[in-house]
Amino acid sequence: MNLSDVVQARLWNQQVLADLLCITQLDSLVFTGDVHDANLNGRVFGGQLLAQAFLAARHCCPDKQPATLHCLFLQGALPTLPITYQVTPLQEGKRFASFHVSGLQQTRRVIDVQVSFQAPIGGFFHVQAPPQVPDPEELPTMTQLRQGGRADWGRFEKNCAQLRIVEPQRYLCQPSNEPNLVFWVKLHERLPEDDAVQAAGLAYLSDFWVNSAAILHHVSLIEARDRLFIASLNHSLWFHRPCRADQWLLFVCDSPSLQSGRALSNVRVYDQHRQLLASIAQDCLMDERD
Repeated sequence: MNLSDVVQARLWNQQVLADLLCITQLDSLVFTGDVHDANLNGRVFGGQLLAQAFLAARHCCPDKQPATLHCLFLQGALPTLPITYQVTPLQEGKRFASFHVSGLQQTRRVIDVQVSFQAPIGGFFHVQAPPQVPDPEELPTMTQLRQGGRADWGRFEKNCAQLRIVEPQRYLCQPSNEPNLVFWVKLHERLPEDDAVQAAGLAYLSDFWVNSAAILHHVSLIEARDRLFIASLNHSLWFHRPCRADQWLLFVCDSPSLQSGRALSNVRVYDQHRQLLASIAQDCLMDERD
């Protein structure tokens, strides 16, 4: 069997995210994923790498809840090759456990990830409230938008998820005044009733549209896909509480800096009850296409 046969045997249907999140355990600390979600650059979508690396670490720590995930994207992962995830325990304490995950395609290391878990800890409490925005059901779908006479905005969604942009008129046909963006996203298909898979689903979505606040401050949505080359450089995700990644999630994004071709985005993720679920920080490359 050649390498292309491996991938062709398990092509993702682009609809059911749970199928993409399946990894195979080869050894106690070694896992592999051979179903891939390709991005616009012809590489594996970063959210898939985050989710699968998280699940590899989770297999080694089933008794604590997710705490953090920090990823350095090293090389673009090829959709034609399986990915091997090698886990190294770093810390296994009473309150916290930490693991290092290397993602490899043959001799190429494509990601370097650290994942931590924690036991529940009580004490002081505060959260930042979300902005006052409409519920997703009150907003138009992407295919319902008619800004600028166009009716194909649905192409900016993923097949597995639906998107609702708050104040879409600010971003569609002209750059926005401020480097911020608020949107709702929801998977079309439910995920299994498993906390690890739900957290992996959030990790997958944490790489979807989060750099848009920086992009849409300079280039309108209608131009961005064809005009810009975007690639995630590093990514951090903080889990604040258990979540349902297959329900509506509110992403509140802002970009404090875009300099030297690198855009930093900070994101807060809420559920539909306005509970803060997670925080994200992403550094990405943003440049004009050749």
